[in-house]
Formats: sequence, structure tokens, C-alpha cells
Amino acid sequence: MLSIKSLSYHYKPNRNILWNINSDLKPGNIYGLLGLNGEGKTTFLKLIVGMLIPKDGTVEYNGHLSSKRASEYLNDVYFLPDHSKLPDLGIEQFGKLYGAFYSKYDHQQFVDCIKEFNIPVENKLKALSLGQHRKVHLSFALACNSAVLLMDEPTNGLDIPSKAIFRKLLTKYINDDRIFLIATHQIRDVDTLFDHLLIMKNGSLVLDENIYLLSKQFRISKSPMDAELALYTQDDLAGPFYLIKNNLEEESKLDIEFMFNAFTNNPKPIEL
Repeated sequence: MLSIKSLSYHYKPNRNILWNINSDLKPGNIYGLLGLNGEGKTTFLKLIVGMLIPKDGTVEYNGHLSSKRASEYLNDVYFLPDHSKLPDLGIEQFGKLYGAFYSKYDHQQFVDCIKEFNIPVENKLKALSLGQHRKVHLSFALACNSAVLLMDEPTNGLDIPSKAIFRKLLTKYINDDRIFLIATHQIRDVDTLFDHLLIMKNGSLVLDENIYLLSKQFRISKSPMDAELALYTQDDLAGPFYLIKNNLEEESKLDIEFMFNAFTNNPKPIEL
């Protein structure tokens, strides 16, 4: 389990980017991290991987703190940034050279992912487009087989077919021992994969909940009869939609983008 306790961070004194974040991320789940621009999603990921040191609080995995940057911790946690510009190497050379830093790196898995993206493995990276660099970097990130994989806008630069391949690969390589955390604005690219939703607002988590449990607590209605019960109302071309409590306690179909809007735009906090 990745344990985050009382995590706070600021670049300038008295101007916190993140404030008192608490969460436990459990293996076997794909977490979606959502928030408006400037809410601190990338800072949050950098704190988890150890690129930044918390001002307060801790991030711990398998008995190791991110702030200590122990080799055991760095071997367990991989961070894919929001852009990919890789060194001037052959594709296989890149995988073998950088994969040596990760004890669970699987070169054949790397090659298999490259082939899924329809990139010839004999190519050199300098001959690839930025979108193809992204595919190689995604393939490498998955093949490192780190226990925790952090991805910042992973679908940046991917065309529509490649986004489908990316979703397929995530589903293939998530397992009971791994945690995937995806920070994204492109919700529709990956929302069907999320098991758990984290939503940031004003530097804090306003939602940290399993999506199945959310679907039992809330439902989205278009019926005017539910207007007075609405916790949040969103106007659409098809008319208003309402977020209401799911008193039936049966799983309902939730729209992740709608839920994000509800928890970030609503003037009053929505209670779980």
C-alpha cells in the first residue's frame, strides 16, 4: 500500500500548493487523479516519486519514505512525465540501458508493447515523431514493472487508435501487486479504466472514493421530479442533469466527467 499522510507542499512560504492530503492507495487498482489546471496534480506525483520533498507529512511505500530516495523506493516507483523526449539511441538499446536500473524490467515485454504500437523495434529514437516517442516511453514505463506507476497525462500525443492500444496495455499489465495512478485532463481517454477516483480542489482532495461505491451512493437523473433533491445541477444541450443520492442502493451508471464537475464546481461541498 502507498500511504500518504498529512502531505503539504509549497514553493513560496504561506502559499501552499498542496495542503494536508491523506490517502492510502492499494495494489490492484487504477486510480484517476483529476483537477483543474494549477491544482497541484503534477506536484503531487513528483512528491510521491521523490523528485520533491514534502514540507510536511510523508509518502511511504513498503517501509520506505519518498523523502529518503532510497534505491529500494526508487526501484518500486516509476514516474512517467507529461511529455516524452528520449535520448538519441536505438529503441532496444534504450530499453536495455535504462531498464538496468529497475530490477523487474522485462525487455521482451518492452518489445511486445512497442510492437503493439506498430513501431519497428529496429528504429532509432531520433527517427521517431514526438507521438512515437510517447509510445516508446509508455512501453518502457509498463515494462519496468514497478509496484507503483505514476502517469502524468499519459495520452498526450497519442492518436485515437493508440489511445485504444494504451487502454488495452493498462488492462493487461495491472495486477494485484501494482498500483497505477493516472493524472489527466483527458478524462474520456481513460475513465472506463478507473477503479478509484481522486479529485483535487484548492490543493486538497475533495473526493477519494472507489467508483463502485460512488455508483451506489449517487446517481445522475434527468427527471424534473428530482430537481429539488439535486446536490448539483448541470445544464446541457439536452437539458439539465441532476446529481442525487442513490436511495435504491443499487449500482448506477456514473459519468466521471459529470462527477468531476459536481465536486469542483458546486459551491457547497458534497457529502459522501
